[in-house]
Amino acid sequence: MDAGAPLRGHDQILTHHQGGTAVPVLRQITTCTTPSTVVVERRTRARDRPVDYRLEVCRRHRWLADRWTGRRGPEGAGGRCGTVTDYRPFAAIMQSHADLWLRALTTNAPEDHGGDLAAALRAGFEWLTTYREPTGVATALEHAARIAEATAAGILQPAEGQAQVLAALSLAETLDAGARGA
Repeated sequence: MDAGAPLRGHDQILTHHQGGTAVPVLRQITTCTTPSTVVVERRTRARDRPVDYRLEVCRRHRWLADRWTGRRGPEGAGGRCGTVTDYRPFAAIMQSHADLWLRALTTNAPEDHGGDLAAALRAGFEWLTTYREPTGVATALEHAARIAEATAAGILQPAEGQAQVLAALSLAETLDAGARGA
């Protein structure tokens, strides 16, 4: 990656693998502490990643699983509601964030900015601070944008930047869930 090149296409940051094994990303899409009653698990045929993701939701929040594909059932339920253990490559996780959360919250996604992840996150931050009160969600989005910009500039190694972007977005998503009462 050219140190001066913009961060184009969230798929150009390395996938989140260490030594060939997928490193799971933990996301929390609710603040509900009720034990889950439904698990949505999407499996793959990939040797290094037999599961794409696993989402757990309680009865009250089962509507959140409507847009998540995979096998649904009570098997393995009982974890915290809203927990997503995500094993997918970085680009797939970013697309999930954009499709299921970022666009609905900020009207922005990377495809609206020529695939430029940093620009989409920056635009999301600006939208939130212009049309809503600045919150922890906006601050976390701005932090994710700064990380993506630093990665594009070569200040951070791609794998490090990717992990930090995912952590900042996971925090933003959890803070948003709390603000919405989910």
